[in-house]
Amino acid sequence: MLFSKQILICLGLFTAIAVNAQTDRVEAERPNFVVIFADDLGYSDLGCYGGEIKTPNIDCLAYNGLRFSNFMTGSKCAPSRASLLTGLYPIETGCVGPPTQMENGITIAELLKRAGYRTLMSGKWHAKENPVKRGFDHFFGVTNGAFNYFKPGLKQIYMEDEKIFSPYKPENKDQFYTTDAFTDKAVKYLDDYKNDDDPFFLYVAYNAPHWPLQAWPEDIEKYKGKYLKGWDQIRNERYERQKEMGIVPKEWSLPMRDTLVQAWEDYQNKDAADLTMATYAAMIDRLDQNVGRILAKLKETGKDKNTIVIFLSDNGACAEGHMWDGKDAKTKPGGKTSQAKLGVEWAHASNTPFRKYKRSTFNGGQLSPFIIYWPEHISDKGKIVSDKGNIADLMPTFAELAGIKYPEGEVLKVKDESSLKSEWIIQPLSGKSLLPIIRNTDRTQREHFFGYFQGARMMISDDWKIVSDGGDAAILHLYNYPWELYDLKNDGTETKDLAGEYPNRVDSLDRIYRNWIDETDHLTGIKQHEYFQPRYTKEQREVATKMESDSILKKLLEDRRSIGLSIVEILKQQHVKMKTTLGMEKTPMSYFGFVESGRKYKDSNKELASLYSDWDKNKKLSRQHCTNAGSICLEVWNIQERIRVKTSSIEVN
Repeated sequence: MLFSKQILICLGLFTAIAVNAQTDRVEAERPNFVVIFADDLGYSDLGCYGGEIKTPNIDCLAYNGLRFSNFMTGSKCAPSRASLLTGLYPIETGCVGPPTQMENGITIAELLKRAGYRTLMSGKWHAKENPVKRGFDHFFGVTNGAFNYFKPGLKQIYMEDEKIFSPYKPENKDQFYTTDAFTDKAVKYLDDYKNDDDPFFLYVAYNAPHWPLQAWPEDIEKYKGKYLKGWDQIRNERYERQKEMGIVPKEWSLPMRDTLVQAWEDYQNKDAADLTMATYAAMIDRLDQNVGRILAKLKETGKDKNTIVIFLSDNGACAEGHMWDGKDAKTKPGGKTSQAKLGVEWAHASNTPFRKYKRSTFNGGQLSPFIIYWPEHISDKGKIVSDKGNIADLMPTFAELAGIKYPEGEVLKVKDESSLKSEWIIQPLSGKSLLPIIRNTDRTQREHFFGYFQGARMMISDDWKIVSDGGDAAILHLYNYPWELYDLKNDGTETKDLAGEYPNRVDSLDRIYRNWIDETDHLTGIKQHEYFQPRYTKEQREVATKMESDSILKKLLEDRRSIGLSIVEILKQQHVKMKTTLGMEKTPMSYFGFVESGRKYKDSNKELASLYSDWDKNKKLSRQHCTNAGSICLEVWNIQERIRVKTSSIEVN
């Protein structure tokens, strides 16, 4: 069997440790924690999750530890990091997309530091605060999102503790590669404190394999030519291995090829596609090599036996941008200045067996490999855990193992940083401890899981999941992207939408979700999700549903759309710069905001003035129609109107 062979391989890398009955040693000797965080790694990229990429060190963690098959993240970089560090859902910290301050919670580093832990970090931070001011004794890395692997001086700020380098100039710049450099610092930390009696928390957050696709030539050479079989065959092979391993139940169907993905046999630039995936594979290969360096150092320093190592990614594979076309030198994968991206084609294979990608609350966007390795305390080595887990679970797990009480309700004061907040009340944890799973004891399943990311939303109750994937541009979200319903037990790949068959179940889950999002709204005061999802009372919702089929309103809205787009075209001709407030290039209904912002130009020519007159007449007729239909109808119309207008703005060149 494939599984048995892998265990035998692993035995050559790690000393087999006999596991006795559980004792009180965990409480007597607090464990060290090492969290290794990949960036944009697809669900099936690792060997231990069905991939063909060589990842022996990470695989060894899995075959001698626990492998989760149903572990949820925050669907994107910054939200996942905020949730990992605080134990709250991302939106509860104030993070719904771009990096923000991590409010309403205490970080793992801050909490463990109170318990006497040494707190160390190397890699990608991706939050607004200074890591050292949020509990880390030492930090080396980058504070922003995507950045060059080979050239640290290119438009990125490196920090070491509180010292800022802009640009950062490494001693041996010709040998610099971020994955190696972040490991160098992590290994140095382990060396520096090898004789320290205090336990430690080491957080190594790699930027691999996030774009740009850049790798060492010798790593790329290992994989060149291996992907000429194409994404369709790679995807099928990974799926079959996953079923053999038990990662994926045999009864789950592999979703059909994404409509955005061309069949491999019809694709013309096969050599370019092969190089793209070979480079991506090389980045993961190098990541695994560096995981091996960390594990070797733990063993060398004698810290390995009581160190919990956790490996995971922040979200599914990334389908942003386009794959190299074989012509543009700037986007050719591998080079030191390349801006190459994986593309939807390979991302689709990378996320096997799931649908969708990073930024989505479908499983392809939110499920990640998740591995727990703790040599002396995991009895069922190599077990695949099907229990649902969430990235917010790390905080309560670490707190329980460290023997420190989570300070819910305490006023947390943080060091002042420019315009950022300096204090808030620590909110109840959203995550649950994974210790019962680690110890193989009974675990009380939580009642619900929630997810939200800029219009993409989901809620899970038992094995039922409602999900609506609006993406970044889902204005009037409830209308354009209604809830879908999936039975995760029998259809974890989300291939059969059951919303039409079970409307009452959708309604009951929707009410639970709305209560949660409303509570979050009151907590954060951000209400950013309102841009994407109008929040109605039950009565307003019923009226809003009826308004969808109101032929008069539909005709008025379509007419206003035509008028609005005409206004936008004239404004463009006058060289007026337009952008959406949320940073999107094209947002449905964004012409409402553009039109209202552009009123200052309406007298610049007669045609524009006439169009604005038509626009206002249409708006007045719509308002009057809703007024005649009743006060609730007018309330709903005003909510919709406010959201339409707030999605965009105008600037003058």
